[in-house]
Order: sequence, then C-alpha cells, then structure tokens
Amino acid sequence: MLKKLPKVALLIESSRKFGRGVLSGIAKYVHVHGPWSCYIEERELHGGIPDWLKQVPISGIIARIDSQRTGNELLRLGRPVIDVRASVRFERIPAFATDTRAVAQMAADFFLQAGFRHFAFCGYPGIPFSDDRGVAFADYLATHGYATHHFSPPPRPLTAGRRGANPPLTLLQAVEQRGLENEKAVAAWLLKQPRPLALLACNDICGQQVLNACREHGVNVPGEVAVMGVDDDEVLCTISEPPLSSIKPDAERVGTEAAALLDAMMKGKRAKPRLVEIPPLWIVERASTDIVAIEDPVMVQALRFIRSHVNEGINVKDVLAHVGCSRTDLGVRFRHWLKTSIRTEIVRIRLDRACSLLRQTNLGLAEIARQSGFRDAPSFCRLFQNRLRQTPTQYRHAKKSSI
Repeated sequence: MLKKLPKVALLIESSRKFGRGVLSGIAKYVHVHGPWSCYIEERELHGGIPDWLKQVPISGIIARIDSQRTGNELLRLGRPVIDVRASVRFERIPAFATDTRAVAQMAADFFLQAGFRHFAFCGYPGIPFSDDRGVAFADYLATHGYATHHFSPPPRPLTAGRRGANPPLTLLQAVEQRGLENEKAVAAWLLKQPRPLALLACNDICGQQVLNACREHGVNVPGEVAVMGVDDDEVLCTISEPPLSSIKPDAERVGTEAAALLDAMMKGKRAKPRLVEIPPLWIVERASTDIVAIEDPVMVQALRFIRSHVNEGINVKDVLAHVGCSRTDLGVRFRHWLKTSIRTEIVRIRLDRACSLLRQTNLGLAEIARQSGFRDAPSFCRLFQNRLRQTPTQYRHAKKSSI
C-alpha cells in the first residue's frame, strides 16, 4: 500500500526575491525530511486564497499572509497554518519573519563604521514592514546620539487599481508605484538634508527609486548620499545606477524553519503562536555605499589605504608611512572618528574580508588567510576564533547551510 503523503499548500509569491528564497528553504527541508505533495501556483504577494484550496484535502499551509481576512479564512479551513510574512499577527498562527531590529542595526553599524554622522530613512508610510524598519533604524541610531530624517511623501489618495491594470494593483504595489511618482519630492527632500548622508531604504524597490531621484536631480551617489536597500534582489540591485548595496535576508532559513514547524504540527504537535525573527545574513556591498564619510582627509586617506592593501599584510607602520603622520597623531584621529585604534581597524577589515571569502568561496583556509592579509593559516584561525568565538570552518558551515 502506498504511503499517503502530506498535502501542503504553499501560498508564497514567486514574483519577489524573498518569496523565492522562502520556497527554496521549504524545498530543502522537504528533500531531506519529506516527501510532501506540495501545491503551489505562480502568484503575487497579495494573491488571496485560490479556489482550489477549498477543494483539495490539504494537510497544512505555509503562507505569506497579507491581511486579517486572509488569515481568518485560512484558519477556518481547520488545518495547521504557518505565516512567513508576519505583517498581521494572529493568536493561533505561528509566524516567521526577518528580524527588523537586526536589519536596522546592521545598516546603522555599517554607516557608523564608515564615519557617517547624518542619517535618513526612506520607505512607504503605512506599510508595516517599512514603518517597523524605519522606527528600528531611528531607535538604534538614537542610542548612539544621532537623529534620523524620515521622508514623508506628499499626501495623495491611494487607489488599488490603475488605468489599464488587470488585475488591480494591491496596496503594496500601489504604494511602490506611487514611489515612482514621488521622484521630485524625494530629490527636493534630499537636497535639504545635511551631507554626507547615509540613507536606508525600506527595500530594494524603494532604494532604486531613491537612486533614480538622485541621478535625475544632480545628487551624487555615494559622494553626497550613500544608499542601502534590503532584500538583495540581484537583478534589481545591479540594474540600478549606481548598483545598490543591500542587506541580504536569510529567506531560506525562514522557509526551512517554517517547514520544520509545520511538519511537527501536521504530526500532532501543538505549537505556540509566537513570532520567530530570523536575523539577516550580511550586507552585499555595491557602488551606492562605496565612500568613507569622514570630514578628515588624513583619515580618509588612511582608511582607503587600509581597505586597498589589507590583503598585503600591512601593519600600523605602513599606514603611518602612507599618510605621513606620527603614531600619536593618527591614533588620536582614529579614536575620535571611529572610537577604535589603527591596529583594531586593520584587524576588523581583515576579518570582514575573510568572512566574505568563507561565505562566498570554497577557498582553503591558507588561501583565505593570504588574501585577507594574515601571516599564515594558524595565526588567522587563532584570531578568528578569539574574536568570533568559532572556528573559520564552523563559520563557513553555519553560513552556507543557511544560504
């Protein structure tokens, strides 16, 4: 007798990078712990509940729930439901989402380390994920003593449709489309802000719209305004001019953990309807943030030298020789601008480069040590474990298993 497979409905959009990442994570879980019979259709973010869902004897559902109504309709089906959007919370539905505070902190720390002292956020007011990211970004920067300027679009009524659109636009799509119409308003707002300015956009679509406004209205990126998005949609980021830096969420981990919980629930386990927040992976740096925003030409010269030559095993003496400063003078400058020492900054940049190579390549540890400017693999491994509390190999396995 054939084993009866669980029938799982996946109501997740394939039109956006994050949704495709979640689906990939679910697929990885099913390949190891399944099989399942997965029911999926090509859909947009706000695709509603398909008619077939009420006709197929579904065992469980993973969905990107966009409204109270959608969530309630899914609950009425009487099957386990997992939400992988968490824009609306339900007492009876566990949810998984990208950690908003971790996204904000990652962006803010990047900009602070680059020397920025002026910050801004551009998003879509009224859209929960955008509002939450804006608040978290401002709150974190406030703990460091900095204010955040927020873009407020000119008030205009939102419509769910547009002439010639079929089907009508959803709320998020309508807001994103209106972002295209706000180009002049964004540019006018940016021209009033202090420079150099570090700007976090709520997502990559918004980030591209900001870049368009800057380019069309004479605002230099990244010289005057550095721009970072969220989602790391490679096509959208690289088609932007200049290419858009972006925070890469761990969408596959969201999918994998959601699938694991649904599997347990379909087997009878009771799950608490809590929100699980998954931290983002890292920042994918592109040209839109390629700047050292420090009002000290000696510091800018020193940092650019370190970043350009860190793989050559440079030390503090090499930096001093390049900028023509005494150790005391440059040390004071580093403590003033970066709150760190010259040597610590060299080590930080080496470790950042090593982490990037561990995540993105299959190079051996000796080669990674060489390309990151360490004397040899043993010294690299000792320092790595001392600073990150894990070995390079453990770090690589952890990051690659979550991609």
